[in-house]
Amino acid sequence: MRIRKFETSDLERILAIERASFGNDAWDERMFLAFHRKCPDLFLVATVRRRIAGYTITCTGSRNAELASIAVDPSDRRTGVGEAMLNHTLAELRAYGVKMWWLMVETKNEPGIRFYEKYGFERDKIVKRYYGPGRHAWRMRFKATAAN
Repeated sequence: MRIRKFETSDLERILAIERASFGNDAWDERMFLAFHRKCPDLFLVATVRRRIAGYTITCTGSRNAELASIAVDPSDRRTGVGEAMLNHTLAELRAYGVKMWWLMVETKNEPGIRFYEKYGFERDKIVKRYYGPGRHAWRMRFKATAAN
């Protein structure tokens, strides 16, 4: 497995993974290009045998970072792709001196919540209607300075 920065030529494959992962909630091309402009250093793709298996986007501030999105192709899940991307990102965040890494995840997304908790994120608070009416989110936090 190789992890590298996103290139615009990756977009078609990223969109396919996005649709397979999020269905009607999938982001469109414009959203990914906006994140590529805003957070190019930590918009990463994981390749397995030269095929893109997943992506992750983290945006950094001076002391905090947001895991804006992560997705792994359904056929590559539970093979370590997601964890490898998070490990790579975490090493970069620590090098940048980031103290806190956070994300939002729908409260009904139990597999996602379990994945993040296993990695070391902790539930912080519920954000009502984050994903729309009746669709709440957990804000989860990870102390990037801890020895995880």
